[in-house]
Amino acid sequence: MRTLCCIIMAAAWPTTALRAVLGGSGSAIMHEPAIVDAVLKLTSKPAKDCLLCYLGTATYDLAANREKQVSGFRSRGVAVEALDVARMPPTPGAVEALLARADIVLVSGGNTLFAVDRWKRFGLDEELRKAAARGCVLTGGSAGAICWFDAGHSDSADPESYADAMIAGGSAEASTQGASGSDAKPWEYIRCGGLGVLPGLCCPHHDRTQSNGVLRADDFDAMMRRHNGETGVCIDHFAALVVDGADYSILSLEGKPGTALADRDVPNFTGTGAPWIWLKRVEGESVVATRLAPRGRLADALTPATAIVEDPRVEAARAANPSDVDRP
Repeated sequence: MRTLCCIIMAAAWPTTALRAVLGGSGSAIMHEPAIVDAVLKLTSKPAKDCLLCYLGTATYDLAANREKQVSGFRSRGVAVEALDVARMPPTPGAVEALLARADIVLVSGGNTLFAVDRWKRFGLDEELRKAAARGCVLTGGSAGAICWFDAGHSDSADPESYADAMIAGGSAEASTQGASGSDAKPWEYIRCGGLGVLPGLCCPHHDRTQSNGVLRADDFDAMMRRHNGETGVCIDHFAALVVDGADYSILSLEGKPGTALADRDVPNFTGTGAPWIWLKRVEGESVVATRLAPRGRLADALTPATAIVEDPRVEAARAANPSDVDRP
């Protein structure tokens, strides 16, 4: 494994302009009125005057997935334009033109590794960073949250999230369904790099068990020990991190399960708590979880990594689901 210095990434962090709503899940929460309200508030514009750029690369630009993600915004009168790059290259100039006009960029859940690799192939990574720096509202859940961080705890090695399976009629949601015992499927979570707009190693679906039968929180603790130079940002399935310039707040969807109990300072996985966000750091041999305050200064919560270690398993996942193949 290679260790990389991350000082440059930290220096590029646009804290004054950055605006975002980043959720622990994608299609399960992006239509929720509270999420839509939070995103629209950050635009400081009437909904009917807003343009949302939808990036469905992580779900291969499939229309059904797009409608699940954008329906709550359409219902408010927001104009939606899709930027499809997953299966064919974009028209010259299309990326720059749409991202320069967009008030909101919504990134779908799905296969983070494929999406980020595909964006880099066509220069979307730099255009997305420009959009973030000018104050375009960034939103999305699961892969749509991971992609804005240095990296994330990703299910991109799950074959059910690969292009061939999904284009043939599979569902990204199949991977997020819990399993146990003989029903568990033999794939592993991997550390997948993001765009580095925010520092941290993001773990979405923090309170969920997926089709491999492994609670993400438990697997994330093991990942933190391998990547102990980074701070973990653990977002429950029904929680979201709201960023408004140099400040943040936590959006916890009312009536939904999560890990935060009023009388406990550690995550509880019985499903009786409220959705929340936890920070994790390695201290000695232990992974220590800290309940994030409901609101505060972003720089006090998210600290740049002291070292970034690449995950050697990424190359196998990349080879199994290549992003350099066009699929008309």
